[in-house]
Amino acid sequence: MSVKEALKAKMEQHIQEMVATNPMIGQLNTQFTSWLLGSGLTGAEIIKMIDTNMDATIQPVELSTALQETTGTQPPGWVINGLMSVLDMDKDGTVTVADLHTYFEAIGLPSGIEEMPEPQPEPEQDEFEELNQEIEEEARRQAEELIRQQEAEQQRLLEEQQAREAAEREAEEQAKREEEAAKAKPQPIILEEDGTTVGHARFIEILEGMKLSSERRQLITQSPTQSCQIHISSIEKTLVGQGPLKNGMTIIGTLSENRDIEVELQLPAEANEQAVMFQSNHTIEVDAQICDWNVGRRRAIFAASDFQYL
Repeated sequence: MSVKEALKAKMEQHIQEMVATNPMIGQLNTQFTSWLLGSGLTGAEIIKMIDTNMDATIQPVELSTALQETTGTQPPGWVINGLMSVLDMDKDGTVTVADLHTYFEAIGLPSGIEEMPEPQPEPEQDEFEELNQEIEEEARRQAEELIRQQEAEQQRLLEEQQAREAAEREAEEQAKREEEAAKAKPQPIILEEDGTTVGHARFIEILEGMKLSSERRQLITQSPTQSCQIHISSIEKTLVGQGPLKNGMTIIGTLSENRDIEVELQLPAEANEQAVMFQSNHTIEVDAQICDWNVGRRRAIFAASDFQYL
């Protein structure tokens, strides 16, 4: 049952109760109904005629004035009070426009108002349909996640392959660089018939024969580290030394294999305490490499890597 139908039923029950308790009310209701239905007016038109101040509340004086204007006769007060009690469906002492509409519905008077159809409730969604939608949504989500994982794995494999290829290219380039460097690296001068590198004495003779310092420096870079014996003439502080030879001691002496060749032997600074104990006319056996050339004294300068005082 709609709200409209419920109010209509309540009004009809109210009228029946009023008539049952007061027959005079029944006669007034019958006459009022006849007048309304015979007026040829709609409910909306009658309400407009009665509710002159349009406050949605019907006052006794408003009802009395409307009846007087339509019938030409001033109704007595008890008639107006009786009709007001019939219209006051909820018995709160106030008759509203809504009460009049309900009364008109109860007696069958057209309202004159175009009624909007009551909204129909939306059909409830089938529970199985909801479940199917949830299953489809979960399947779609899992499929998207699987695709994302596959794409991530493919990207990882691609990056690993690119890294391997880059490492292989770098290794190949490094090998080429090392090969080219090995080809460009100056080889020690080999003058001996048996293929061995020249000794220190022969190397120094070659240096002495050079006129340009640049050529001499270039040749010194090819000097091999070899073992030799040096006859000690004197010992002094190293004036110019590099790396571990800095602040070390320098032995002035001659090569034992050729006493005509004077040389300088620079010892590392860590051997200073031992070097100061060396004596002239003694011999030191050393593994050394020619590292420089003393232009003023025209003698080779050796850098010792290992030595033994004899």
